[in-house]
Amino acid sequence: MLGMMKKNNYPEKYVYPAIFTYYGLGKEIAVTFPDLNVATSGTDDADALQSARELLGITMLGLEEDGEELPSPSKPSALALEKNEKIYLIANPVYPNK
Repeated sequence: MLGMMKKNNYPEKYVYPAIFTYYGLGKEIAVTFPDLNVATSGTDDADALQSARELLGITMLGLEEDGEELPSPSKPSALALEKNEKIYLIANPVYPNK
Protein backbone atom coordinates (compact mmCIF):
# COMPACT_ATOMS: atom_id res chain seq x y z
CA MET A 1 0.00 0.00 0.00
CA LEU A 2 1.52 3.29 -1.01
CA GLY A 3 0.68 6.63 0.56
CA MET A 4 0.49 10.19 -0.75
CA MET A 5 3.11 11.07 -3.36
CA LYS A 6 5.99 13.39 -2.58
CA LYS A 7 7.51 15.91 -4.99
CA ASN A 8 9.99 13.32 -6.28
CA ASN A 9 7.15 10.88 -7.09
CA TYR A 10 7.92 8.56 -4.17
CA PRO A 11 5.17 7.96 -1.60
CA GLU A 12 5.20 9.63 1.81
CA LYS A 13 4.80 6.25 3.51
CA TYR A 14 5.50 2.64 2.63
CA VAL A 15 3.71 -0.46 3.88
CA TYR A 16 5.06 -3.90 2.97
CA PRO A 17 4.27 -7.39 4.23
CA ALA A 18 6.93 -9.10 6.33
CA ILE A 19 7.02 -12.78 7.19
CA PHE A 20 7.93 -13.55 10.80
CA THR A 21 9.30 -17.08 11.20
CA TYR A 22 9.22 -18.56 14.70
CA TYR A 23 11.74 -21.32 15.51
CA GLY A 24 10.66 -22.04 19.07
CA LEU A 25 10.59 -20.55 22.53
CA GLY A 26 13.70 -18.54 23.33
CA LYS A 27 14.96 -18.56 19.72
CA GLU A 28 15.36 -15.52 17.47
CA ILE A 29 12.50 -14.62 15.15
CA ALA A 30 13.52 -14.33 11.50
CA VAL A 31 11.87 -11.52 9.52
CA THR A 32 11.87 -11.42 5.71
CA PHE A 33 10.42 -8.94 3.24
CA PRO A 34 9.67 -11.09 0.18
CA ASP A 35 9.14 -8.08 -2.12
CA LEU A 36 12.43 -6.43 -1.17
CA ASN A 37 14.72 -9.46 -0.76
CA VAL A 38 15.97 -8.27 2.64
CA ALA A 39 15.87 -9.88 6.08
CA THR A 40 16.49 -9.18 9.75
CA SER A 41 15.66 -10.80 13.08
CA GLY A 42 14.69 -10.09 16.66
CA THR A 43 14.87 -11.73 20.06
CA ASP A 44 11.11 -11.40 20.63
CA ASP A 45 8.06 -9.96 18.81
CA ALA A 46 8.74 -6.38 19.90
CA ASP A 47 12.42 -6.54 18.92
CA ALA A 48 11.61 -8.23 15.58
CA LEU A 49 8.98 -5.58 14.81
CA GLN A 50 11.41 -2.75 15.63
CA SER A 51 14.11 -4.35 13.47
CA ALA A 52 11.62 -4.81 10.62
CA ARG A 53 10.55 -1.14 10.74
CA GLU A 54 14.17 0.04 10.75
CA LEU A 55 15.13 -2.27 7.89
CA LEU A 56 12.15 -1.16 5.79
CA GLY A 57 13.02 2.49 6.35
CA ILE A 58 16.69 2.03 5.46
CA THR A 59 15.87 -0.10 2.41
CA MET A 60 13.30 2.33 1.01
CA LEU A 61 15.54 5.33 1.66
CA GLY A 62 18.36 3.62 -0.22
CA LEU A 63 16.12 2.79 -3.18
CA GLU A 64 14.87 6.38 -3.30
CA GLU A 65 18.37 7.86 -3.10
CA ASP A 66 19.53 5.56 -5.91
CA GLY A 67 16.50 6.53 -8.03
CA GLU A 68 15.46 2.90 -8.35
CA GLU A 69 12.00 1.67 -9.21
CA LEU A 70 10.14 0.50 -6.12
CA PRO A 71 8.60 -2.98 -6.08
CA SER A 72 4.88 -3.19 -5.50
CA PRO A 73 3.93 -4.69 -2.15
CA SER A 74 2.43 -8.17 -2.32
CA LYS A 75 -1.04 -8.81 -1.01
CA PRO A 76 -0.69 -10.81 2.21
CA SER A 77 -3.23 -13.33 0.92
CA ALA A 78 -0.90 -14.08 -2.02
CA LEU A 79 1.98 -15.18 0.25
CA ALA A 80 2.33 -18.84 1.23
CA LEU A 81 3.15 -19.49 4.86
CA GLU A 82 4.48 -22.41 6.88
CA LYS A 83 2.88 -23.36 10.21
CA ASN A 84 5.53 -21.42 12.15
CA GLU A 85 5.09 -18.18 10.16
CA LYS A 86 2.89 -15.09 10.42
CA ILE A 87 2.52 -12.05 8.17
CA TYR A 88 2.68 -8.53 9.54
CA LEU A 89 2.23 -5.32 7.56
CA ILE A 90 5.17 -3.07 8.36
CA ALA A 91 5.10 0.71 7.86
CA ASN A 92 8.34 2.64 7.47
CA PRO A 93 9.40 5.29 9.99
CA VAL A 94 8.66 8.88 9.10
CA TYR A 95 11.59 10.97 7.84
CA PRO A 96 10.35 14.55 8.37
CA ASN A 97 13.53 16.23 7.08
CA LYS A 98 13.46 14.60 3.65
